[in-house]
Amino acid sequence: MFLGHYGVAFALKRAEPKLSLGTLFVAAQLLDLLWGIFVLLSWEHARIVPGNTAVTPLEFWDYPISHSLIGALAWSIVAAACYYSWPTRDTTRHWQAAALVGLAVFLHYPLDVLVHLPDLPIMGNDSAKLGLGLWNHPVATMVAELLVFGLGLAVYLALRSKRYPVRAGRLAILVIVLLGTYFASVYGPLPPNMTAVAVSDIGFILVVAALAAWADRRASTEELQAQHLTAH
Repeated sequence: MFLGHYGVAFALKRAEPKLSLGTLFVAAQLLDLLWGIFVLLSWEHARIVPGNTAVTPLEFWDYPISHSLIGALAWSIVAAACYYSWPTRDTTRHWQAAALVGLAVFLHYPLDVLVHLPDLPIMGNDSAKLGLGLWNHPVATMVAELLVFGLGLAVYLALRSKRYPVRAGRLAILVIVLLGTYFASVYGPLPPNMTAVAVSDIGFILVVAALAAWADRRASTEELQAQHLTAH
């Protein structure tokens, strides 16, 4: 899944407003970020097989470190611990924010189970593997992606606040980038090789996270004062 992961990040942002949307974007895609790194290091493996599924040509045959159930649980704990230990001046409900970071990481796995072929291991490559195979049904895949993404975005829009406003122009740019990348990946040409896939995966996740942080910037004191004057 692609868009759905970002839908989760949008929704969790409103569960704990002090969490940066950029942080949640990285958390929601941490398993894919690690996968890209591990592919470059040859610790995990995939290959390009045209027609492997109706949606993606990638065949994932060795990635238990990043995409096993146990791996997802372990990385979610690591991410939550790292966030909790990060120095911050605002310690209010910090443990809740850390827990949501961990949740964003872990939810990547069940969302992937919906679309992947049965290639997501429980533990190692020799363990049972999960996957409902929605990628073999392009329309159903697109509906699922857009539904989860749309619901998350709707929560983000509905639960706005004065201190954490919706910046319509910036948000529109972010959404256009996400949708454009999704449709380009589905309908675009085959990638040349796995190195290109891994590098683009890492680069995109980091760039779009920075874009999300920019789009979700907290209201400044001046902006809050302007809102107060407008209201009166």
